[in-house]
Amino acid sequence: MSPRRVEVTGEITSIAYPGAGNSPVLRARIKAPEGEFVLAFLGRTIVRCIEVGSRLTVRGAVSGRDAVPTIFDPAYTVLPSE
Repeated sequence: MSPRRVEVTGEITSIAYPGAGNSPVLRARIKAPEGEFVLAFLGRTIVRCIEVGSRLTVRGAVSGRDAVPTIFDPAYTVLPSE
């Protein structure tokens, strides 16, 4: 099954930073009307404009092999706070 492309808008509910010695992958969880997704930013230890509570629109291919669907290296737009 090939990944499907999605565009979702939601709020960041958590961020997991990579530990020392681990491969650098910052993971953020976004809650959207379509469900919950993990955003995996490969090679990143920080994304300065994203924090818990940020509202984003993200676009990318969803991998469903994990318990929570994951979007690797999504394109994103930070939205103004409500």
